[in-house]
Amino acid sequence: MERFWRENRDHLPIPAGLKDQIEATTAQMAAAVAFVFAASCYTSYLAARSPVPSARIDFFNTMTSIRLLNALLHLLQTVALRSYTPGVITALLVSLPYSLYVFRRLRAEDLVTARALYRALGLDALLHTPVALGAQTAGRTLVLPISRNG
Repeated sequence: MERFWRENRDHLPIPAGLKDQIEATTAQMAAAVAFVFAASCYTSYLAARSPVPSARIDFFNTMTSIRLLNALLHLLQTVALRSYTPGVITALLVSLPYSLYVFRRLRAEDLVTARALYRALGLDALLHTPVALGAQTAGRTLVLPISRNG
């Protein structure tokens, strides 16, 4: 992660102030990804325990749409930089197929309407950055940077 960031920081179309907030070590990013995975598992658990479609299903739907947008952003980074970017393999092999499968199943089971899916995707456009920054803050808090100077 550190090497990728050093080599590509100036080429990413991200505001400078935001670049400072998202810089992280590999261990910190792994902790952030683990945090998002845990949140996905928790929202899935809540949705499964819900006796009727409710806000819990909507929360799960929103969390899934956040994963979908994140996967698409990883793919766009790879295309824009014309090189491998951290997370693109997981995006292609896990997040994208998982999100599409969940959306299809939620619709097939009549647990959400098409309108609710679109609403979640729209809400995700607003929530993705705060969720990503929150996860990265959690990762930096859980995993302190290791000094390279001893």
